[in-house]
Amino acid sequence: MSNTDVKNALNILMRKLKEHEEQIEALSKDVERLKSEVHGSERYGGAQHPGALAEGAENLKTILVVDDDPNLITTFKMILENVGFKVDTANNGVKAMFMTNKIHYDLVIIDMNLPDILGDELATRIHQRNPLMKIIMITGYGNYKEELEKDEQIKRVLMKPIPPEDLVEIAKQTLTKE
Repeated sequence: MSNTDVKNALNILMRKLKEHEEQIEALSKDVERLKSEVHGSERYGGAQHPGALAEGAENLKTILVVDDDPNLITTFKMILENVGFKVDTANNGVKAMFMTNKIHYDLVIIDMNLPDILGDELATRIHQRNPLMKIIMITGYGNYKEELEKDEQIKRVLMKPIPPEDLVEIAKQTLTKE
C-alpha cells in the first residue's frame, strides 16, 4: 500500500470516527433530555390513581417496545404515542439492555423471540437491574404463555396479534397497578 493509500484510508477512518462521535454526542443529549423528563415527571408525582392515565397519559409515561419485527415496533409506537405515552424501541436484547441501563422506563414490552436472546431472559436481566420497571411479554406461541404467566416479574403475557385498543388498555392497567 502506498503512502497516498494509507493517508486516504486514515482520512476515511477519521471522518467515520467523527461521524460516530457526533452521533454519540447527539444520543447523549437525547438521553440527558429524557432523564430530565423522567425525573421531572417523577418529581411532580406519577399516576396516583387508576384513572390517572385514562385521560390520555397526562403524566408522561415511558415505554420501551422490544421486538425484531419493524412493522410491529412501528405499529406499537404509533398506537402508544397517539394516546400520550413516550415510546422508545429496540430491535434486539443488547440494544434493550443498553437502553434500560441508561433510561428508566415505566413499562417494557418484550417479544419472547428476539434474534439474540429469549424475551424471558431479557426480562429477568432488566428486572434484576431495575425491579421498578414493569414488564409485559408478547408472544405468538401459546406454549410459552402458561410458563411466562408463572414468572413473577412479568406483569402480563399477551398473545399476538394484539388489537390496538387492548394494547392501550393493558398498558394503562399495568402502569396504574402498584
